[in-house]
Amino acid sequence: MPVEHPIQHCVSFSDLRALAPNDSFELIGPEAHHAARVKRIRIDQQVGVLDGQGRIGIGYVRGIAKSKSKPSITIELQTIEVFGPISPRVEIWSALPKGDRLDRMIDQLTQLGVSTFRPLLCDRSQRKPETIRQDKLERIVIEAAKQCHRPWNLKIDDPITFAQAINDPDVVLADASGDSWLGLEGSNTRIVLLIGPEGGWSDAERAQINATQVRMIRFGVFVLRIEAAACAASSVVLSRAPAGQGRESERNPI
Repeated sequence: MPVEHPIQHCVSFSDLRALAPNDSFELIGPEAHHAARVKRIRIDQQVGVLDGQGRIGIGYVRGIAKSKSKPSITIELQTIEVFGPISPRVEIWSALPKGDRLDRMIDQLTQLGVSTFRPLLCDRSQRKPETIRQDKLERIVIEAAKQCHRPWNLKIDDPITFAQAINDPDVVLADASGDSWLGLEGSNTRIVLLIGPEGGWSDAERAQINATQVRMIRFGVFVLRIEAAACAASSVVLSRAPAGQGRESERNPI
């Protein structure tokens, strides 16, 4: 969110593309309920509107109906801006942590600016992708994006096997035995970070790594848990991006 906008609360509205400044729209359902009853927004309060596809609207609340069965909020748009995707594009392909640690991981990766999360199927993986509730993770992404005013939602992609993953030309493998991260090379604007399971890479996987000569990089002093490694690695990569990168690269008012 541009710093000159004093926005305290944001709402999610997927049809922002069809609207223009001075248009009004009605927010309904759980999103309206959360804004009215949890966030307690008020009439004439300024709010941000995110569509998760690069658009940020600024508008004013013009009406609130707190009906339990059909809550709704009317918002009049003031401006709409379109932002380019975050660059460099950081993708986390990771073994799945157990329990609610995955939820926290997705929340933090969204706030950090990671573009894509993809479950990585490893020999020692302890959690299967079938245990993931896609709808729950997508809600976490939206809530985290509203909190940090992020124009583009993090994408939850399909699982991929380790053997397939290491053939991606932009892959870097996060490992405590690797070299220090020195930054992106040349004009590379995409990096795929592979995060292994808590049991580490198997002997067979290390043989595949050696055969393909994938770069191994360490992103911390100690051996990290899955979610800590994913967040530390993505944060280091984005913080050391070339000047003008690591942020929303384009901003066009409508």
